[in-house]
Amino acid sequence: MPDISQSLNVVNIGIEGFYNDLNAQGTPVVQVDWRPPAGGDVALIDKLARLQGAAVEEANAKTIARMMDSRPLWIDVQPALQAIPGMEPCNLLHSGPPIDFHDMCDPQQRAVEAAAIFEGWVTDRAGLETKLGTGEIKLRPNYELGSVGAMCGIISPSMQVIVTENVTHGNRSWSTFNEGKGNVIWMGTYDKGTIERLRWMRDVLAPSLRAALRTRGEGIDIFKIIAEGTLMGDEVHARSAACTLLLLRQLMPMLLATDIERGTVARIIEFISQNNHSFLSLTLTACKAAADAAHGIPNSTVVTAMSRNGVNFALRVGGIKDKWFIAPTAPMDEAIYYSGYGPDDAAGDIGDSAIVETAGLGGMIIGAAPSISSFVGGSMQHSRQAMASMRAICAGANPAFAPGAVDFTPAPLGVDIRKVVRQGVTPIIDTGVLHKASGVGQIGTGIARAPMAAFHQALVALPPLR
Repeated sequence: MPDISQSLNVVNIGIEGFYNDLNAQGTPVVQVDWRPPAGGDVALIDKLARLQGAAVEEANAKTIARMMDSRPLWIDVQPALQAIPGMEPCNLLHSGPPIDFHDMCDPQQRAVEAAAIFEGWVTDRAGLETKLGTGEIKLRPNYELGSVGAMCGIISPSMQVIVTENVTHGNRSWSTFNEGKGNVIWMGTYDKGTIERLRWMRDVLAPSLRAALRTRGEGIDIFKIIAEGTLMGDEVHARSAACTLLLLRQLMPMLLATDIERGTVARIIEFISQNNHSFLSLTLTACKAAADAAHGIPNSTVVTAMSRNGVNFALRVGGIKDKWFIAPTAPMDEAIYYSGYGPDDAAGDIGDSAIVETAGLGGMIIGAAPSISSFVGGSMQHSRQAMASMRAICAGANPAFAPGAVDFTPAPLGVDIRKVVRQGVTPIIDTGVLHKASGVGQIGTGIARAPMAAFHQALVALPPLR
């Protein structure tokens, strides 16, 4: 018979009430948040069992190795129509999976409208809808062509894009420049000033940056800047302040080495420096180029892209080369809203920028940015816990990105759909929140969760091991 007079040390699995009672009595106790694998779904558990073994582990290791050995360089600035293979003169590219204009959320509709006006194709919504109906304007998702766009993610033919080349693997990716503050089509708002700014970016900013890039032998190493920025308080999705300044440190002497008029140089420096998200477009292209290089490895269960359009979420998995898995976006109920707004006012999560988390940055290393710890509870301890939960669903880690704020812990890398489904935990995505109507624009910021339904679909679709 046990001696009940001895001290107890308890590990409680499951119902938290037992933990609370023991803790209240001063008994040393640890709570284990256990749940049945895959929510107890027998079919999913069976599929998980069939995806165990060396073949998957080797494929996943190869997938994340390709992401880690990628070296994305910003090498050029070109018009989208010239830069992006397969783009047609009538195309408007958008973030997220394919969607009809009338099914788009209001902010993305407004962004499409502004881009069509910028191109000189239409003057109002009625003209846009007519030309969409006749096929004179055609909507296509960025991911179809290898480009990437933040928030509404619109890229039109004459917009100038960042050209990033992954010199390790030879592939490229493209994105527009951040538009700065005020009414911007990234956020689904526009006015006359928005169109004028887009023209200035096309006619002045882009040619100047192109000239600056040509003053040096090779392009700007994006991951090198990110590695330094994550030591200075950036997680490079919701916060890119340090990386933006590090970029300017390289750009300024390059701009001054050109014959560009000094007043123009001053305006460009001011434009970039006034928006801490200026670097984000470079991050997107770098992460996209790295993830694309890692896609298509048989037996891989690692996610190689995530994207949203305000209505639906899409992901792809390394071991399934030509298929995306689509589910409705998750509710925006974990964001922090500006005064007067809440989840009922929000459009769904939006943007191709979840490619940042796919590459092990953003929400995966949220502890790198103490200034946004409020996203996950308000303290660095909460941020550490969030990172620990992300490590638990990843196939590996990337020591190249090891934030000092969390004791140089390597970034979790390679979201593994097996672990996501088994544990019932989906990736954290740092994001902005757009109003669902009326052209209001951004109403909050914080985190969103990738919807579990898309991971279930991908798991079921994975072919037998080869």
